[in-house]
Amino acid sequence: MDVTVCNMNGFKVFLFLLFAKCVLSDQGALFEPCSTQDIACLSRATQQFLEKACRGVPEYDIRPIDPLIIPSLDVAAYDDIGLIFHFKNLNVTGLKNQKISDFRMDTTRKSVLLKTQADLNLVADVVIELSKQSKSFAGVMNIQASIIGGAKYSYDLQDDSKGVKHFEVGQETISCESIGEPAVNLNPELADALLKDPDTTHYRKDYEAHRVSIRQRSLCKIVELCYIDVVHNIRAVAKILPSTAFFTDVN
Repeated sequence: MDVTVCNMNGFKVFLFLLFAKCVLSDQGALFEPCSTQDIACLSRATQQFLEKACRGVPEYDIRPIDPLIIPSLDVAAYDDIGLIFHFKNLNVTGLKNQKISDFRMDTTRKSVLLKTQADLNLVADVVIELSKQSKSFAGVMNIQASIIGGAKYSYDLQDDSKGVKHFEVGQETISCESIGEPAVNLNPELADALLKDPDTTHYRKDYEAHRVSIRQRSLCKIVELCYIDVVHNIRAVAKILPSTAFFTDVN
């Protein structure tokens, strides 16, 4: 079922509920809620929903996450040498293929820990600044990486006007872990300019000694921003579907 049907006049609520049940189901037909302990079921349902809704459903406040566009972001990558990345038009792909790696729901404390793993590709215009030398270099950066994004949040169960229970998702705390070293590629002109500049040559040994941690920290600054939208979409869907549509063992 294509999400564009949500733009049709009339029966919008009915059609969206039907859409949501379809994309969260195992077979794409009737939705079967998962146990909070069934990671395989949760992963399957999440994957199918992300594939269908990844481009967003504006009328239900579901944001696009694949591709996810970040207009601008500044990352202080390594203070010792004054290295700052100024990203523009950051394009992130791969979030629609994220898979649940850990899910823990404490029904007594009403809290959730969610972790998903994804292989991401990021492309952006970038200005690489060496603030201590008052120098900057402009070009294009491409990053490929495997990550684990995490979110902790509280929840509550609230009755709507018809007495139907819905999850109310609280404020999230985002975490990120880079799996191994991210692969970073620069366009040839930028790479050549950095290679030939005397100040970057001076700092190269220090940079190389800390390269992996610099890349991982910089990547996670981007990922943490992305996962705010991921959790936002969880919150948006929870407002639409009853709590029984998600879990068989939460009431």
